Amino acid sequence: MLRKAIYLFLFLAASLASHAQINMYVGGNLQANYSWIRGGDASSEPGFGVGVSFIYWEYEYWFLKAGIDYTHLSSTMLDYPDDFGIVPEDENDKINISYSEHDIGIPLTIYFRPYEWGANTLLIAGTLKPIFVAGLKESSEEYGEIVLKGTEMDTRIKTNVGIGLGYQRQLDKQMFLNIVPSYNIDLRGYKSFNSLTLSIELIFGIY
Repeated sequence: MLRKAIYLFLFLAASLASHAQINMYVGGNLQANYSWIRGGDASSEPGFGVGVSFIYWEYEYWFLKAGIDYTHLSSTMLDYPDDFGIVPEDENDKINISYSEHDIGIPLTIYFRPYEWGANTLLIAGTLKPIFVAGLKESSEEYGEIVLKGTEMDTRIKTNVGIGLGYQRQLDKQMFLNIVPSYNIDLRGYKSFNSLTLSIELIFGIY
């Protein structure tokens, strides 16, 4: 799936480059998130992310974005210490384990602009993001910490979907600021995270 997403991203970038009018934008974003592991008694903890964006914007009321993101997610939950080499003797042998995950993602996003007033616009966003898990650190008071590489996980590649409602501000003729809170869900993964994310993105028209 990750390979297909990369091919799609490269095809989109190549297609956009063939247009002469100003409908291609590039930019960068910063992200702040609160994430938690789904399926257990888990805490919500802060994380962050950064990314670059490539945007195709030909029509007034919607535009498309592809990009590359790095995201850090963290959460603590009651879990079995299997990864530490400990075989639990019964179902109550769970301990608090803190998880810290590092991801590389390729977000494919569609933005809708249903309402505009002056330089301000309402944004609705939907995202599909294939994710490559670069690493996962697990730590506990009882057994210390271990670091799992992506190759050591049963599911290294996972898929995330998100929906957001935000705001766009036109700063200049071809410069825009997008501020979008979103709710994001991992559909599968070695550890499936849910997160609330605030993305602040600045984009520039290039041609």
